[in-house]
Amino acid sequence: MKHDVLSRIVAARAEFKLTPVALAMHALFAGALILSVLPTSSFAAEPPAAKAATYNFNVPAGPLSSAIARFSAQSGTYVSVNGALTDGKNSQGVQGNLSVPEAITRLLAGSGLEALMQTNGSYVLRMAPIADSTLPAVTVTSDVVLPGELPKPFAGGQVAKGSRVGILGNVDIFDTPFSTQSYTEEFVQDQQSRRVADIISVDPSVRSAMAEYGDSETYLIRGFPVFVNQVGVNGLYGMTESRRITPEFYERIDVLKGPAAMLNGISPFGVVGGNINLTSKRADDKPLTRVTGSYISDSQFGLHLDLGRRFGEDNAWGVRVNLLKRDGDTPIDRQDDHMKNGALALDYRGRQLKASLDVANQDRLTNGYSANITYDSGFALPKPPQVDKNYVDNWEYIKTKAKYWMAHAEYEFSPAITAYANYGKSEGNEEYYYAGSQGRKFINSAGDFTARAGGFRGSYEVDTYDVGLRGRFMLGSVSNSYALSYSDFSRKAYGATVNATAQYTGNVYNIPNRQPPVVNYGAIPQNGDLQLSSIGLVNTFGFMNDNVLLTLGLRKQDLYSGIFTAGIKTRAYDESKITPAAALLVKLGSYSLYGNYSEGLAQGATAPATVTGNPNALLPPAVTKQVEGGVKYNAGTFGVTAAVFQISQPNTFTNSSGFFVADGEQRNRGLELSTFGQPLRGVRLLGGITLIDAVQTKTANGINNGKDAIGVPKVNVVLNGEYDVEALQGFTLTGRINAFSGAQANAGNTQSIPGWQTLDVGARYVTQVAGKAVTFRGNVINLTDKNYWNSVSRGFITLGAPRTLLLSASVDF
Repeated sequence: MKHDVLSRIVAARAEFKLTPVALAMHALFAGALILSVLPTSSFAAEPPAAKAATYNFNVPAGPLSSAIARFSAQSGTYVSVNGALTDGKNSQGVQGNLSVPEAITRLLAGSGLEALMQTNGSYVLRMAPIADSTLPAVTVTSDVVLPGELPKPFAGGQVAKGSRVGILGNVDIFDTPFSTQSYTEEFVQDQQSRRVADIISVDPSVRSAMAEYGDSETYLIRGFPVFVNQVGVNGLYGMTESRRITPEFYERIDVLKGPAAMLNGISPFGVVGGNINLTSKRADDKPLTRVTGSYISDSQFGLHLDLGRRFGEDNAWGVRVNLLKRDGDTPIDRQDDHMKNGALALDYRGRQLKASLDVANQDRLTNGYSANITYDSGFALPKPPQVDKNYVDNWEYIKTKAKYWMAHAEYEFSPAITAYANYGKSEGNEEYYYAGSQGRKFINSAGDFTARAGGFRGSYEVDTYDVGLRGRFMLGSVSNSYALSYSDFSRKAYGATVNATAQYTGNVYNIPNRQPPVVNYGAIPQNGDLQLSSIGLVNTFGFMNDNVLLTLGLRKQDLYSGIFTAGIKTRAYDESKITPAAALLVKLGSYSLYGNYSEGLAQGATAPATVTGNPNALLPPAVTKQVEGGVKYNAGTFGVTAAVFQISQPNTFTNSSGFFVADGEQRNRGLELSTFGQPLRGVRLLGGITLIDAVQTKTANGINNGKDAIGVPKVNVVLNGEYDVEALQGFTLTGRINAFSGAQANAGNTQSIPGWQTLDVGARYVTQVAGKAVTFRGNVINLTDKNYWNSVSRGFITLGAPRTLLLSASVDF
């Protein structure tokens, strides 16, 4: 085909102008790439001769593993840690202007460990010699991520060393033959994130397709959508609030890019771009009582309590409580947001048995919420209005209430077999009250639109569980890490939409506050009955001392969905499909080379009643296919990854014979370059650049073959940076650069939104007040207050966020 990925991306340069922000972004990322090919001793750890230098350390008392991570981040010194040596140990921390040897000696005081300096300036921990001839028993294990344990933070603390990879459990990022990333609780706090999209959009292959205070969260991963109710919690779907997710409840946010139906099972409504999983917070060995007060412009105030305790023999029992309340006006005119959320997490960790119970409640109301706008054809899309001016009425609201409880138990019979079970139940209700937010449509370039007022009211309930076995055993010289899982998901939904007024006309640049209509819903009928079940088996074969890893897996998926008319189930969609996956990873020193084949699965579409050939026909399940190859480089204190991928997704259209068919295709090819960790002392980088060539390869009668797919920018750049100011101990400067090229808005490529660039800046200061650790944070989002269309997706466009000031102060009592 004449349009290959490189030629199309080069052609896109004309529309992606290198503004000063974009130039700065390119320079910063180029610097990270240069650092990745230098010898490790040039940046990851200073040579021994340089160790006489002193640094301003501010490492608070706490778990030894966390203290070592902070020490590494503040000094740029890599410390090789055996998890078996540090587990259960605490550190008194270290404060002041000290050399690296002095600081690490104080850090390890009383732990029974000592640090041995290596020739490249890094350190390895070991048990300190004991005068008594009787030595304590020490269990020596490799410092690896175990499937059932939460991975430790990577250098810099923003991401973790591993992430959850579906049925495989938790896997080290450099042992994973897929593109993954896991964001930490610390990163969530330092970004002052209000939603999950604020965190995962630091990856340039992951974008938010909805407004900050819109009706929901939607994410675009490698150009394909993932909806908020397709996000997993502790591996189970359907537990999150159906519109927006509170990130304060979770200790990890894991992202797997690319279709992964075999690894994760089919999600509600199908996922093809990737998978997102949230891991609930658990109590740490160090007691935690943290209170955070926050302010969001225009006048929104919040209070968050995070309380954690462990007790009993060996601290086996734990409790973690998170309470959050936030109220007030947002930076957008005629808009206010109110939330009160709470979560309780209980857990038990024994030698063989581990169990947990999670309960959460989320209650949210947004008045004057930011609505999406659809558009007619035949004209250039209007310029974006001012991002802080609301084009909806202040009585247009979205109100949601949701709650869930989850239980987990696992028992390790031996290293060769662990049995586990998860159960989750959730329910919620939601209501919209709108003046066209469900049907506001542009009719010309001047910003005129048509709309009508009305409302929606609905509810849902979910029951889901999964049970399985996993373990590891040797077969000759070949290791086998296997997992067998059965999952079941059931969701019932109810809803009614009422249009309360006739269609009217308005203008997006000048909208008076109209009077609210009267909406009478009557009885709320059932409109959904979804049942998904699957059984999956996967095994990772390890050759050459696990330096070559081959992963093979299959999952049989059963899809059932009731089809309703006026609250009556008239028929059902009932199909089955076997989904495979295969991946190979080869470790060559600090490099991991990998390739994979995976598939995504979604329920087939229903033919419109208006087609002549097969009205109301149910199409077979839609299979999305991905091939991917890449390399990951582990420099100790930072990492660099590169990946190329191709995803082919079937599309539907009505052919010339009047039949509704799935003979269309969208093909996304891309190149991803990313970096994370701490490449220089006191400097942390997270982000990268993604180039995507999204093409319609098969269309009705070939009319749009070779044209760009809707809503996928060719160039995506995001870089989040932090710099510790040595002259002021505990003070850190932060910033994020976002840059995206334009995107097409229709299949014929006659409508589009322009590219945009924004700059976020901030700072934080860690100190002690009256003996208590205090962290002050300040961030400004969209510093220049740029007006822009954030995204175009599924037939609507979304306005970007206005300049927003975020302030917070956290106190650890």
